[in-house]
Amino acid sequence: MTLSISTSARSAMLDGFEAFMVVGASQATLTVYQSNTALCVFNLGVSSTGTPFATAVSGSLSLSSTLSTPLSSTGTAVAGTANRFVIVGQTSGATALTGSISLVGGGGDIETPSLTVTAATTQTLNALVLRMASSGLLSLEGSLTLA
Repeated sequence: MTLSISTSARSAMLDGFEAFMVVGASQATLTVYQSNTALCVFNLGVSSTGTPFATAVSGSLSLSSTLSTPLSSTGTAVAGTANRFVIVGQTSGATALTGSISLVGGGGDIETPSLTVTAATTQTLNALVLRMASSGLLSLEGSLTLA
């Protein structure tokens, strides 16, 4: 027998993820790494400025409308090749989601045309959508412009 989660149940589960993201008063972030070296950090909002994600709709969770996309990051003082990301909630240091970054067609959780991050150069997060399939499988659709 094949399990199938209803759309409303998937949306409720994703809203639980969003609720986890807004606990605390620190900055929610998405950080792009080369192994353990942070290359750029995108601020996703704090409780005083809005939530990182909007209410889930049809089994999808998108960045909140309180965030004006695209989001920019001036990067760190370190250059490198992006290969993974970490999203932390507003509770200081609480990891919410991690995944891989690859070139388009490379099978990463986020695929981007370039993996090169130049030190102190503006990087852009154009979109971020977390989806849950009826099977319960999570997928992430992200659009990053790395330079």
